[in-house]
Amino acid sequence: MTGLQPAVVALGMFDGVHLGHRALITRLLEEAKRLNAIPVVYTFSNHPLEVLGGNVRLLSDMQERNALLLSLGAQVVESVPFTPEMAHLSTEQFVELLNEKWNVRGLVVGYNYTCGDRGKGTPETLHHIGDERGFSVSVVEPVLFEGEPVSSTRIREAVERGDVSLAETLLVRRYTLSGTIVQNKRIGSRIGFPTANIDADPKRVIPADGVYATVASVGGNAYRAVTNIGTNPSVHGEKLTIETHLIGFNADIYGQQLTVAFCKRLRGELMFDTLDALKEQIRKDIEDATGYCD
Repeated sequence: MTGLQPAVVALGMFDGVHLGHRALITRLLEEAKRLNAIPVVYTFSNHPLEVLGGNVRLLSDMQERNALLLSLGAQVVESVPFTPEMAHLSTEQFVELLNEKWNVRGLVVGYNYTCGDRGKGTPETLHHIGDERGFSVSVVEPVLFEGEPVSSTRIREAVERGDVSLAETLLVRRYTLSGTIVQNKRIGSRIGFPTANIDADPKRVIPADGVYATVASVGGNAYRAVTNIGTNPSVHGEKLTIETHLIGFNADIYGQQLTVAFCKRLRGELMFDTLDALKEQIRKDIEDATGYCD
């Protein structure tokens, strides 16, 4: 359409911005250069499952995801709400939405991409529409790691079973959780190992219960840390908590924002008969964590 900026548009949710997504962005930049257009990512501000029904478990929030996409070279990241009306658009109507925003010279999608009412829009469908309307469609084949496709689902499952090392490999970064530091029972402080407890976004993927070597960032500084996820059975806890001991750090940071980057799962959650046994295990966890987060 005359007057609109020429663009090549990558389509998808891009949750986590993993190795497969990075291959797609690389293709986007190549196609944008070839077609003399700007590289654009068109995505959603909320996960479609929130509308279609299903369990939403995200690897990244919108701000983190969009910042990663821009850092990889996208000039524009358009995040729009996925609504029931959007869900019922035909593939042709969805493409028309894009053409109202840009002079679309090309689309870039993954091999398993779907869009439109009931997911009827596939790469093949988009090829047919592109042939009629005069834009190209580039389909990115799966990126394999150890013989299996890299996908957000595979990474979610890895995090949920505690394999944060595999998640780091597939994400090309450590998996992180962020939240405001809140007060808890302060048992850690009473036994000499104060912890910072966060309430993470309930839509985020939570690693399996256990103890992890982590890096904790607060107030612009990063600290080696040990993070426990679980219900604290040794002190009769019931609620799932995410509590982090910042090694060599002891200050009042309640109310501040904490980001925890997961390096390695050290062990599962255990129950101890005495606080002394718990203290001894925490000392061992701190010692074991050394070297994992270099």
